[in-house]
Amino acid sequence: MAVCLVCGKFDDLSLEKAMSKGWVFTRCPECQRGNQLDILMMHLSRTMGEKYLDGFCERHWFKDSGICGYCKMRREGLNENVA
Repeated sequence: MAVCLVCGKFDDLSLEKAMSKGWVFTRCPECQRGNQLDILMMHLSRTMGEKYLDGFCERHWFKDSGICGYCKMRREGLNENVA
């Protein structure tokens, strides 16, 4: 199950399916939230019972700037969700 670290949205998908739908599993370079994909893959290979994958949904990862929704809101001074 993929869980967004910003909004809490969750999808009952495997890692591969979540990534194909636009989910990003990486560490934000500014706030350090999230796990890098290689660490996540190694963890999953060791603990096959892992059910929750912390990442960023397609709404809360900004590929143009390479930061998460929290950092985008902080940069722009917004208090609401950035869409």
